[in-house]
Amino acid sequence: MWRRFFRRAARSIDIPWQIVVSGDLRFPEAEGKRTPALRFINAYMARLHKAAHRDPVVAKAFNDVASLLAPPQSLMRPGIMWRVLRG
Repeated sequence: MWRRFFRRAARSIDIPWQIVVSGDLRFPEAEGKRTPALRFINAYMARLHKAAHRDPVVAKAFNDVASLLAPPQSLMRPGIMWRVLRG
């Protein structure tokens, strides 16, 4: 019984945990492996945060992910990526 409970709990916290861990690794003091994919995501997120200050669509997309209303992958939709990369 407990094993099933913990497995379900692990699935529900997996996405928030990955968000937190990958965000921590943007700081040089944090220990952990920085893969090329993680470096790309952290650079993209830095640009996304800047874009969110000026673009309400990007800000809402980020807030939806931060509030766990949307999956992190939604920040990579073409419309959002265009707004982020356009600056």
